[in-house]
Amino acid sequence: MELAAELERTARLCEETAELYVVHHGDDVSADVVTGLLLAAAAFDTAVDAVESETALLISATLARDAVAAARRGRDSMLLDCVTALRRVTALCEAAAGR
Repeated sequence: MELAAELERTARLCEETAELYVVHHGDDVSADVVTGLLLAAAAFDTAVDAVESETALLISATLARDAVAAARRGRDSMLLDCVTALRRVTALCEAAAGR
């Protein structure tokens, strides 16, 4: 799949997952999970328009790893699909950046 399309798809998945996570957990929501997902989505949205930018790709990979770490601490099965997508995008961004 084309990198830009994968970034776009994963950005939407992160946003949707963050929203569902907040609805599901209400007042007990883990802010670092939500923040991590939304920061990763924002980075992916930026990288969609800059897939040739090594910097944008590496920032996206870093924020994706951070979101995975936060999701793992959140220990919620509803995050599994998003974690899988984040790991895939991390690998794609790093490969495209030559790392």
